[in-house]
Amino acid sequence: MLEMRTSERKSLKTCPQQWYWSTVEGLRTPRSRTALWFGSAVHEALASWYIPGTKRGAHPAETFVRVLDGQRSVLVTNDEDEIEYVNSHELGVDMLNRYVEHYGAEEWKEYISAEYVGNVTFARHKREMFGTTLSPRKQWLRYHFTADGVYRDLRTDELWLDEHKTAASIWSDLLPLDDQAGSYWAIVPTILRRKGLLRDDEEIAGITYNFLRKAMGDTRPFILHENGAKMYTNKPNKKEHYVNAISAADRSVFTTLTGKETLAQLQGIAERLGIEVHGDISASQPPPYFERFPVYRSVGERARMLERIRDEALFAEAYRNGDLPIVKSPGLNCRGCDFRRMCEMDEGGDQLSVEEFKETQYIVVDAYEAYREHV
Repeated sequence: MLEMRTSERKSLKTCPQQWYWSTVEGLRTPRSRTALWFGSAVHEALASWYIPGTKRGAHPAETFVRVLDGQRSVLVTNDEDEIEYVNSHELGVDMLNRYVEHYGAEEWKEYISAEYVGNVTFARHKREMFGTTLSPRKQWLRYHFTADGVYRDLRTDELWLDEHKTAASIWSDLLPLDDQAGSYWAIVPTILRRKGLLRDDEEIAGITYNFLRKAMGDTRPFILHENGAKMYTNKPNKKEHYVNAISAADRSVFTTLTGKETLAQLQGIAERLGIEVHGDISASQPPPYFERFPVYRSVGERARMLERIRDEALFAEAYRNGDLPIVKSPGLNCRGCDFRRMCEMDEGGDQLSVEEFKETQYIVVDAYEAYREHV
């Protein structure tokens, strides 16, 4: 039986050679890429927070510290668009503490299912392609996936699938075409119905993309806008900044002011009153740290998504069997590829050096091992 993971589909479509080395041969670098490793830790932390029901579980920052594997630096883009490295523990704890502060317990979200690791088996069909019948032997596909939680919005009674994303920047323009979370949304209802968590007449309305931007929080003082957003301020450097703050804090002290006080005198009065004084609102405000985008999905999209998975499985099987040649897709994606150096050697045709490189630079794993216990 052919197997496929959601996580391998992007690689399959981006570069079949990368997919073959990572999935079929199971090659891995000794240390996983930081972006994937950090995102996995955040996912596990949120899975421990959003547990079934309306009450929340362990604080995600606490879980993040517990599951984090070692100390590493994380590459981020700060609020001035400058690249910097920050400590992984500090970044994760800071992000998740601010996340809970930002959203709160959200008891209007009733989770009917927490993060779920599972698989589903469905039939595939023979298809003529380039005059050749692909997949003449195997007719079944076992599809492995790890989906985030499913919750009921108690305000609208709609069901939604969570998709947590950690990213250097927040984007939304391509979400309606996202087939990774789309595949979860297409498959999860079948699983939940089997478990008795979803009625036959219920559907999951769509996907809530829950973005957490990888950045340390702004430490500048702030005031709250009327819409609840934080507006960060500069240091107070004008007399009016202090006069306005004193007026708001203690009218009796304000009435004693003559208007002839120096800036230093006003600073002393504010310090004695123990009040925080804000300067002008800064022209440089950080991009949102957290944003959510609900994307509705239709019944037609579910059918199309399942059809696409079946079609991609045909290509995967053809590559495995040698019915289609393994091709490469050189381009910008090569910059972050774990196989770049070996790929360059492979281009030179020195297969002996390539095999030696594999043995010394990679470990071999079963790409589907994590899913075996769920079969």
